[in-house]
Amino acid sequence: MKTFHTDVTVSTGNLFRLERCGRYEDALAELRYIWEDYNSFPDISGFVSREAAEILLRCGALIGFLGHNKQIPNSQEKSKNLLTEARSRFFEIYDVEKIAECENYLALAYWRTGELVEAEIWIEESLSRNILNSNRVRLHSHIIKCLILIPAKKYSEIISNLIVLEKDFINCNDDCLKGDFYNHTGLALKNIGETSKALEKLESARRAYQKAGHLIYLGAVENNLSQLYKSLKRFPEAHKTIDSATKVFKQIKDRTREGFSLDTKAQIFFDEAKYKEALEVIERAILILTKSENAAYIVETYLSKSKILLYQENLTAAFLCLSDAVQIAKKKISEDKATALVKEFEELFKEKIAPVITKTFSEKENGTEERLELVLHPTIAHYQEFQGVWIKNSHLESFGLQKDSLAVAVRTEIKRGDLVAINEIATDSVMCGFYDSDFGLVCLEGIDEEPRLFDEQDIEILGKIVGVGKTDKNSKGKIQVNPLNL
Repeated sequence: MKTFHTDVTVSTGNLFRLERCGRYEDALAELRYIWEDYNSFPDISGFVSREAAEILLRCGALIGFLGHNKQIPNSQEKSKNLLTEARSRFFEIYDVEKIAECENYLALAYWRTGELVEAEIWIEESLSRNILNSNRVRLHSHIIKCLILIPAKKYSEIISNLIVLEKDFINCNDDCLKGDFYNHTGLALKNIGETSKALEKLESARRAYQKAGHLIYLGAVENNLSQLYKSLKRFPEAHKTIDSATKVFKQIKDRTREGFSLDTKAQIFFDEAKYKEALEVIERAILILTKSENAAYIVETYLSKSKILLYQENLTAAFLCLSDAVQIAKKKISEDKATALVKEFEELFKEKIAPVITKTFSEKENGTEERLELVLHPTIAHYQEFQGVWIKNSHLESFGLQKDSLAVAVRTEIKRGDLVAINEIATDSVMCGFYDSDFGLVCLEGIDEEPRLFDEQDIEILGKIVGVGKTDKNSKGKIQVNPLNL
């Protein structure tokens, strides 16, 4: 009988280290002497029970990660089978930490195929084990729980779950786990509108993943940063970061994430109203993702395509595309997910067919009065008193106010940090910036500019800026004004 007691202990530790920096192929290469054909079971004859179980655990984890990235058929079923066997063996010796670790990876395998109900069952099973919060297995459980909560948009729950564990994550000796903590916290903060805090967390995640040498997750955080810049209408930065993410995924041949990064790229074009470019990119994303086992990614990409088609006035194609997404969601995810897809599309459809609301205002230039007619987005059409301000410089471009665009300011309550337009009475000059006030002084801040101070009696606040219109008028000679999301 052969025995590898010492060698296996060293080998499995190295396998885990390779896994934690995303080098799945390198790790599996070290297992070729016992597992050359992934369609068969690893040869664990000669290993004592604990080491045999550990080998099965590492094989199950690694084939799950690699199969997801490389789109290897049935990889998640192979992962589940190996992990189930490993878990059973750990039960025989009742190693609670290892049982929980197997359950973590089982939850991941189900998450990768979009079976979110089953994924949640397994992660709750893992969380029920009596393990310290500072244990790396327990910390990993909370990260996987975040992955399961994201499709349901339970962002506040993600933040509340993670924030109480911040010290445990920061004090752990695993840079990848630290990156996971910052990444998921940042993503959740972004989705509840806490953009400045989100940016700080995502940049911390980027540094942690760089330190860990995990290129896959580094690309993933670039994708999340791109989504953040998109929400701020900082489109050049959004394109730059998503192109960086896609480049990373191509470099490491992670086809699944490459496809999903293209979905993000298409969403950026969509928000820029560049529907032709958006459709071209989303078609490339679908071509890649239809070969993936990740149903959640596939349905989100089909939903993106249906939105683009809706705004191209191709209603038939949009509804057919949505139907494809709903059917996949029903079959592979859940009825709740299918319902959520329909509701999300319904809201966009209502916005798209909302009645056009126009308002006019007059402006004088060189003694000549000109009436401008604005087509207001439905979300800002309810305002009554407003002013139009032409933007003459570029210091607020990163917030959506391009040079020569028309900012729309409205009469409403002004709070600290609001983007406002003011008129300096003595010079009759209009300026825009972020508002602050104290002791009778008004401070106006921009980007890359020194703050400007005014006595509040020397200025008139024209209003809070809520929308922006491009200089070019539409086919009916009107200026389209879209909301400014800060």
